Amino acid sequence: MHPVVFNGGTFDLYTQLPPRFQAGQPLSVYIEGDGYAYVSRQRLNDDPTPREAVALDMAVRDSAPNVVYLARPCQYVSGSQRRNCQPAYWSIARYSENVIASTNQVIDQLMARSGARGLRLYGHSGGATVALLVAARRQDVISVMTAAGLLDTEAWTTMDGLAPLVHSLNPADQTQRLAAIPQLHLLGGDDDVIAPAVAQSYAARFPTGQQPRLQIVPGQTHTCCWAEHWPEFLRARP
Repeated sequence: MHPVVFNGGTFDLYTQLPPRFQAGQPLSVYIEGDGYAYVSRQRLNDDPTPREAVALDMAVRDSAPNVVYLARPCQYVSGSQRRNCQPAYWSIARYSENVIASTNQVIDQLMARSGARGLRLYGHSGGATVALLVAARRQDVISVMTAAGLLDTEAWTTMDGLAPLVHSLNPADQTQRLAAIPQLHLLGGDDDVIAPAVAQSYAARFPTGQQPRLQIVPGQTHTCCWAEHWPEFLRARP
């Protein structure tokens, strides 16, 4: 894979692309988590670039054609490419309209560049939040699959006693638009960052009979060891 930075309107977004695309095949986009957003619980970092890129590690283990890694705003960029990089965009506005619109705009460019037909979205942690919010506004999504995903931001902040993400969108408010999209959400049985109850709150918002699939994986934490076992998990992809 090789790096390319795309202009997404509000933000320039860093990607890793395959050596070549196969036109007519689905595009698989792996969206990174929130990264190194906080130095401590109360102190924001200046640069949210992740120290451990779990979604990238997952992407390189996917043998499907047209696999792309997509970072979040302000990750892996510097200089003029850090335009509009304010700390709110990796804190209270990390899933804001500007963030989702930029992500969606770059995915449009990736779809055109690849000649792909259909879109599979993957996300780790906050990347799952973005994946669902993007899926809710598109018509070409084949499936969404996430690992340790933040699926209901309001439930998460309430359960953990955190400040509300007041300038962010919540996937749990988009369930009517998401109900027809096949989904699989893998949850860490030992995840002490996002408890499985958050995903269960998300699923409970769906109409009866249309709830997404949730699977608790014993022994998995928030980051370990999704990538190592990812080819095995992909066998169950929707």
